[in-house]
Amino acid sequence: MKAVVITSPGGPDVLKLQEVEDPQLKDDEVLIKVAATAVNRTDTIQRKGAYPPPPGSSPYLGLECSGTIEAVGKHVSRWQAGDRVCALLSGGGYAEKVAVPVGQVFPIPPGISLTDAASFPEVACTVWSTVFMMSRLSAGETFLVHGGSSGIGTFAIQIAKYQGVRVFVTGGNEEKLAVCKNLGADVCINYKTEDFVARVKEETGGKGVDVILDSIGADYFRRNLDSLNFDGRLFVIGLMSGPVTELDLRVVLSRRLTIQAAGLRYRSPENKAVIVREVENNVWPAIVAGKVKTVIYKSFPLSEAAEAHRLMEIVLENSDEMLICLVKSRWLFCWNFRALELLSQHLFYWKNPKEQKAIIIIILMAPIYAVDSFVGLLDIKGSKTFFMFLDSIKECYEALVIAKFLALMYSYLKISISKNIVPDEIKGREIHHSFPMTLFQPRTVRLNHQTLKLLKYWTWQFVIIRPVCSVLMITLQGLGLYPSWLGWTFTVILNLSVSLALYSLVLFYHVFAKELAPHSPLAKFLCIKGIVFFVFWQGVVIDILAAVGVIRSHHFWLDVEHIEEAIQNVLTCLEMVVFSVLQQYAYHVAPYSGDVEKKMLNKKRE
Repeated sequence: MKAVVITSPGGPDVLKLQEVEDPQLKDDEVLIKVAATAVNRTDTIQRKGAYPPPPGSSPYLGLECSGTIEAVGKHVSRWQAGDRVCALLSGGGYAEKVAVPVGQVFPIPPGISLTDAASFPEVACTVWSTVFMMSRLSAGETFLVHGGSSGIGTFAIQIAKYQGVRVFVTGGNEEKLAVCKNLGADVCINYKTEDFVARVKEETGGKGVDVILDSIGADYFRRNLDSLNFDGRLFVIGLMSGPVTELDLRVVLSRRLTIQAAGLRYRSPENKAVIVREVENNVWPAIVAGKVKTVIYKSFPLSEAAEAHRLMEIVLENSDEMLICLVKSRWLFCWNFRALELLSQHLFYWKNPKEQKAIIIIILMAPIYAVDSFVGLLDIKGSKTFFMFLDSIKECYEALVIAKFLALMYSYLKISISKNIVPDEIKGREIHHSFPMTLFQPRTVRLNHQTLKLLKYWTWQFVIIRPVCSVLMITLQGLGLYPSWLGWTFTVILNLSVSLALYSLVLFYHVFAKELAPHSPLAKFLCIKGIVFFVFWQGVVIDILAAVGVIRSHHFWLDVEHIEEAIQNVLTCLEMVVFSVLQQYAYHVAPYSGDVEKKMLNKKRE
């Protein structure tokens, strides 16, 4: 098999992919064909020669992995060849195969890829064993983790929030703290500009936090003790600033403090098995529920392990073919400006301002939807208020378009509500209402100025209600006064409003289908209705797919709601390409160009 070998202690360049012997499988082990492993800080320390593996362990790097079981030992009953698993290792993850004690093997959580699963075992076992098993952190308590944007930190934030804990973090810049905030951290402290002890005391009313997870060591030791509440627990898992410090026992005695320290790698297989089972029982449900997500920055082929060591929190995939970057992708703007071409044609053949003004407003619907959706993709992690604002722009413009479409139809029929002009040949026609409008209107009414006026009002009410609701929704969302029931209330109101507006258009078409036939009203209406239909119903489908778990988030920087918004925006951009092409046919400029006008006039005379 191939494995990454430390050719000599040193920098990343000492890592070489070489042919080595396959691992020997023991009776209580499983042999895993490795799909992915993860880079931990301890790997970089071992590479430098300062962190040797436990006796009898694999000499190769890699403290966790995911893959498929290739063989099982004689005493293994739970697993069989072909099972997809991830595992906690003492070493050997940077190889094509690794033998693992059966007690250190996890099932892959449902819906999690092998790549993502490789990043869970080490951090999950470290955090759960230290913070919850030994420090007994429980719901309602407070918890401080240093290095909140690290692998340990990001996982600790999520699992602590899942357990009902108030979380404090420290970080070195605002970007890192924003990551922590996005994961759910309640209090984010920039240790370069703030004294974390003072901030902790301020936020806890002078009490301090209940548990601290520290990877810094000596420099933070005294300040950590000062940050603890009575009966507080400090757990040290790293010594980045050094191993030597002083301890004033009076501080510990007076506040009944507990100080613990432990590593994970040198624990016995029996002890690791206990931790693994605890993690599977308590952490895996949170992962399945989407409450704890993998924190991956990039992934590399195994052959590029040296490059991987130059970064932290990355995943090595066993493939020499491609680099998979899991950072936010840059989306391409996919609208092709066909609508603007049509717009310029109407401006050039400006013959009927009343009709063409309405047409221009209508054909701008596709580019406005496309631009609006593209802006949403530029800030894919935007706030709910931001996306609500973008949605409101589209929907308010939709309301205007529906009203202008009715005005265009009125213009085709030479109807003017404001001037009380209704051609005699259309007066007195029957209008047949359908359910549920028959609850409010007679089933059959005669067409006159009043009924035409009513159709106009039914259309224009949406032009008023939509922006009013948008302003209220954005304002309440910004003030944090937007519970789910209120959101559903606005949804019901807006759907009733738009349904009434569209109903009036459909009714108008049925009454005047014959007179409107030369103007292709159905094609024109479908260009509007199609945009509204696709954008609305695809949003409903996306919501359903997210609700049933088909659409999920496994990355810390993007939750399910933002993924839904991104999918909706991408689909909208693509659909607007189609509708901008359809508009070329439905709203073509031919009726307003001179030659065509003459042909139409001659045909009418014939």
